[in-house]
Amino acid sequence: MSAPLGNWEGQSTARPPLFNGQYYSWWKNRMKDHIIGEDYELWDIVTDGPLATTMKNEEGVDVPKTRTDCTAEDLKKWEKNAKAKKWLVCGLGLDEYSRIQSCTTAKEIWDTLQVAHERTPQVKRSRGTLMYSQYENFTIKEGETIQEMYTRFTTLTNKLKSLGRIILEEDKVEKILTRVLSISWESKITPIQESKNIATLRLDKLIGHLIAYELRRQIMKMDTPKKERSLALRIAEGSDLEDDEMAMITRDFKKYLMRGKGSSRGTTFNKSRAPEKQTNEGCYKCGKTDHMIKNCPQWKIE
Repeated sequence: MSAPLGNWEGQSTARPPLFNGQYYSWWKNRMKDHIIGEDYELWDIVTDGPLATTMKNEEGVDVPKTRTDCTAEDLKKWEKNAKAKKWLVCGLGLDEYSRIQSCTTAKEIWDTLQVAHERTPQVKRSRGTLMYSQYENFTIKEGETIQEMYTRFTTLTNKLKSLGRIILEEDKVEKILTRVLSISWESKITPIQESKNIATLRLDKLIGHLIAYELRRQIMKMDTPKKERSLALRIAEGSDLEDDEMAMITRDFKKYLMRGKGSSRGTTFNKSRAPEKQTNEGCYKCGKTDHMIKNCPQWKIE
């Protein structure tokens, strides 16, 4: 349900909320609560019509009483009828007052405003169908916090309620757990589904769990040293593992690479130190193969 920003009018319990032509659904619910808080019977007058004060005429037909015919009890009814109308009139701006100026009862005023801002019942049903389609396709936006998502979600469900489409608490909880959050929340959603009774889990409790988990993830990101956010962590982006688990895997992977490099260096060293195979090609001086040139007998003869 949309609400005006910075609207301080009507914040006192002694004054009705002000309607200036915008945010009708917001104003309608607040005005209803205000009137019921004053006197519940006044709300019956708004929705069902004024309290009747009639009498039989000479022909036996019920006709409205005049002021002179009213008893003390009748005057109290007149007073309540006037009070219900007063709360509505005092909650309207100039343009909206001009719309209902000719109305004589609180019910006439209320019905006139509903037709003007919610249209006919057929239009109301069509708007409800459109809003429900938006509800069915509702998902969390990229980069949106849980609180921001929850504000959009409650605004939409409140609009549906004002149009006669009431969503049960259990259905809201199930939708957020199964169709609203992205796959990166799966590691939190699964434990909630397994450990809690979804049928009795309140929506505000669920949102509290999700906000606490969101804050914990942000703190963990701040505490993780930047040097540990390597290429391996970036490649795994979008996985279901938590940041601390990914950091641990990254460290283990680095150690594995270091051990592999050490083994390669060791193998290269051993190969470089291995003794070369000696070959005997004989004496180059006399051409015989039974001795080397340094032991050749020709040296002594010469």
